[in-house]
Amino acid sequence: MPGKVLLIRPKNSYNYNNYPSLGLISIASVLKEKGYQVKIINCAFYSDYKEQIAAAIDDVDFVGITMLTAEVPDGYEILKLIKAKSDVVVVAGGWHCTLFPEQVMSSGLVDYVVTGEGEKHIAVIADAISSKKELTTTIFPKEIIDLDTLSLVDYAIDSDIERFIGNSLTDKLVQQARMPMRWLPYDSSRGCPSLCTFCINVVTGNTRYRKKNAKKVIDEIVQIVERFKLTHLKIIDDNFFVDIVRARNIAKGIIEHKLDITWDAECRCDYFNQRMLNDETLQLLKQSGLIQLTVGVESGSEHTLNLMKKGITTDQADHAIKKCNEYGIIGRASFILEIPGEDIKDIKQTVGFINRLRRYDKFTCGVGTFRPYPKCELTLKLIEEGVLVEPTKLSDWADKKNLDMYTSAEYIRPWQVNGVYSEAAALYINMESEARLGNHQISRWNDRITNNVFIFMAKIRNRIKWYGFPWEKRLYKKFLLNFYRKRQEMEKKTKT
Repeated sequence: MPGKVLLIRPKNSYNYNNYPSLGLISIASVLKEKGYQVKIINCAFYSDYKEQIAAAIDDVDFVGITMLTAEVPDGYEILKLIKAKSDVVVVAGGWHCTLFPEQVMSSGLVDYVVTGEGEKHIAVIADAISSKKELTTTIFPKEIIDLDTLSLVDYAIDSDIERFIGNSLTDKLVQQARMPMRWLPYDSSRGCPSLCTFCINVVTGNTRYRKKNAKKVIDEIVQIVERFKLTHLKIIDDNFFVDIVRARNIAKGIIEHKLDITWDAECRCDYFNQRMLNDETLQLLKQSGLIQLTVGVESGSEHTLNLMKKGITTDQADHAIKKCNEYGIIGRASFILEIPGEDIKDIKQTVGFINRLRRYDKFTCGVGTFRPYPKCELTLKLIEEGVLVEPTKLSDWADKKNLDMYTSAEYIRPWQVNGVYSEAAALYINMESEARLGNHQISRWNDRITNNVFIFMAKIRNRIKWYGFPWEKRLYKKFLLNFYRKRQEMEKKTKT
């Protein structure tokens, strides 16, 4: 008979905890439908999370843990704690487990590893544990799921969901959203058919696009908005507009149901054409509440775009941001510096291209140096050349040096052509875009003044593309750290 299950989300090493773990909540929803009592612990929110885990593990049928690579250090310590205190069955999943299932399994700290989508696998594992049947495998392979067969995820299973709903985002979209903003992430499709050389979707075989039908999407959005009184919906699909007819029908459904919400999504630059994101479609999307489109531009150098196999041009990127601006939609672009194979000229072309895009008042962006996502084409090339070494054990990924090398967004790496320049450029461009901290997040007037001074100085540096003697960089990072530390303290007091 179904009993209790404990699901764990470890702390992120870089304190990225803005989004609820939709994958974990989806797993929890499947288990709840099967009659299990499910508890989720978000370790980032509790100073005593290890005590909570230790107290709960003896009273559950099994423990599930999800891990991004940046969550491995804390996840590894949690797994050791569990195995030291109990013989409870442990099931591990998430992106890192999908990339390195054998490493995770050979750690001796887990009993089963789930790769890829976990909704079907977790049902099989739960049934076997509940009925005390043996399973024929310990590593469950990737399986494509028909999304129309899945029930709407029950966000409320996560007892911390209100903390996420009311959390202030750094996105510029907040300037156009109704405040106070109440939001949740939602996925209407999975997978992306693009073959970019830096992307985890290609590595994990997540290039097959699959979707929920438009009616199911609208029905689910209506339920979510009404139940949680949302004012904004973040559609987190890797590529929402692959099926443009479906996208239009979803927009029409939002209008027909008179949902008083704003929303945002991601798309490709080359979709802004007469067949897909044409003027009629953009007008429809705007009418339905769309306020931001995130487009993967990645570089202002045609040479670098070819290295990435992006399949777009800088002219297409400029056109995409321009069309967004025409319809009052924020064009939020992502950029990557120091792609292996580019030179300092390519990097400066990207900085210059971002400066040119600033002429569109709705434009914003986020910039990072190339992170060698494990197993992607560019990363494998670096390993072959001997300039990068891939960790061979789960414990190795818990080492900060390895973690930073693979996952830090602003980091100086040995193969970079000018790491000092690129790291500083990424920081100052993000500073100008308010990608780390926006004035809308700051309540104290003196802190807003301080932030505006940093933004002004960043604008000057970015326009002249000069990042020498970055004396204010350390002050800015200290300002950020103190701001978020104070906010966390206030949140803990409020929760208490």
